[in-house]
Amino acid sequence: MKKILFSVALLSAGMMCTSCDQDLLEIEQKATSSTGNFYKTDADAESAVTAMYATYIGEIGGNEGIWSAYITGINYASDDVFAAGGDMADHTGFRELNEFRYDASFGPVSTLYNHIYKAIYSANLVINYFGGELADTPTKKQAVAEARVMRAWAHMLAAQVYYQPPLVDHLITTDKPSNDISQKEIFDWCVKECEEAANDLPERKGQTDKEGAWRVTKGFAQFVGGKSALFAGDNAKAASLLKPLVESSNYALVPGNRFRDLFHIEGDGCEEKIFEFNYTTNTAIGGVWGGSIQRGRWMVANVLNWRGDDIVGGGKNPQICATGGWGGGSINQDFAHKMLANDGDSYRRKATFLTSDEFFYDATLCPWADDVEAGGKLSTRAEKELDENRGITKSAGSFSRSDVMEVKMMCHPKDVDLSVGDNCNNTNLCLARLGEAYLLYAEACLASGNSSEALKYVNKIQQRAGSKTISSSVDLQTIQDEKQYELWFEGCRWFDIVRWGIAKQCYDKVLDNIPLQWDEYWNPSDGSAPKTKPHKLYYKIHHPFADAGIKLQFVAGKNEYWPIPQTVIEINDQMHQVRGWANN
Repeated sequence: MKKILFSVALLSAGMMCTSCDQDLLEIEQKATSSTGNFYKTDADAESAVTAMYATYIGEIGGNEGIWSAYITGINYASDDVFAAGGDMADHTGFRELNEFRYDASFGPVSTLYNHIYKAIYSANLVINYFGGELADTPTKKQAVAEARVMRAWAHMLAAQVYYQPPLVDHLITTDKPSNDISQKEIFDWCVKECEEAANDLPERKGQTDKEGAWRVTKGFAQFVGGKSALFAGDNAKAASLLKPLVESSNYALVPGNRFRDLFHIEGDGCEEKIFEFNYTTNTAIGGVWGGSIQRGRWMVANVLNWRGDDIVGGGKNPQICATGGWGGGSINQDFAHKMLANDGDSYRRKATFLTSDEFFYDATLCPWADDVEAGGKLSTRAEKELDENRGITKSAGSFSRSDVMEVKMMCHPKDVDLSVGDNCNNTNLCLARLGEAYLLYAEACLASGNSSEALKYVNKIQQRAGSKTISSSVDLQTIQDEKQYELWFEGCRWFDIVRWGIAKQCYDKVLDNIPLQWDEYWNPSDGSAPKTKPHKLYYKIHHPFADAGIKLQFVAGKNEYWPIPQTVIEINDQMHQVRGWANN
């Protein structure tokens, strides 16, 4: 009998064997392909690598209930993000990450792990059936190279999230993967894979080549290899891999006035993007729910948009927010104040969060439709200060929010396909952009003794940002700060503070310091009568766990990484917990 690619067909064949003669099974099945027939031509290689990309998009960038384990999971684990919501009981899954109350049985821990290794499997299919001597055409060689880089990226991510995860460099048959490999060995392997694969990859075809940002190119191989080398502690190697990328004419930083576009549909495939998942609305695949909404990260839009029931007007904003959401992903106020002091009114800062005055009064940002530029009547600051048709109205306080309003990852009205709904974010998911590459390169140069080169690229980032702070010298603290300003909520901060060895001191500053946000107009902080003060956000720090006698704690040697999922350990006797999780 022919070996069928699809697991459903295999299952069906297995069931048929119990009731049919063997010769009846020797019938060519329809609408399926055998491994002997499929993995042959250049067209097959293109189909296989397209299927791999679709798997990565679905597994890494897709939804899991209200989760995107990648997007929300790794960002909610950062010290500069609050798991906000309606109240303390809302979004408890996010909060457990934020407050180190998870264990090896926690759902998101296993969800992301499973997604990563399903993606790796899809890459291994391409490599197994088109690699080695089978790679007898340029198209097949390129398909294998693309798969090798995507597989390296997934292993790099796995090693950033889970300490000593298994390295799966082949299709597993009867063998079982183990996690008896060091972190450095994993990152070094990623570097080697990217270096070798780069030989069979094309360069991006200039800054206007959108497809060059949606498929693996030599530039993305350099990015993954360089970043992996930095995590392996090989700074000289990181600098050598990243140097041709940051100097390439195929990429450029977008101008400061387009910085916000990097996180919205206007920036998809732009000159700064090195690689991103390309989302498209496709209601033909399973209809709205099965196609467009799931591919468009519907739940991510709901989670991150301003909480509609806290804001007059439902959180909708003609310039910023497509619809009201659940108010998650709030920016830590201490970091926001630090960035405001550093950046001032920079393009970068205003694309990350708004001050109270900007949120309530700025004519180009005001969220309420009575604004003059939205066709309303109010035009002066004095009129807006005492306007009842605006404000943060929740009497108990908006949970985990402070005196600023983040905007960076809001689902903008232009990001959505209204034929599907106003909460379906079709913005591409960026995995690598030049801004991060500059800062990775600067850090590698600094650690390698080339401080002038490091300063050059830090200054490029600061100047593009429009920051009021332009450094005249550079040290590691400068780079740490710039990475946080530049890359807030882009999946970098957690991994960086672990790599820099400062995770505990960072987390200890923020654990249990939960803000509650009010508007002076509706709830004056001095107890005076409401509706007499101008609209102005303020906050108070809340200690709900301390009040309940519960101590939140970041445990050094344990909480830097998530545990290996308990479900994995139970079915694979070659896997075991490491570090502080081994005794739990």
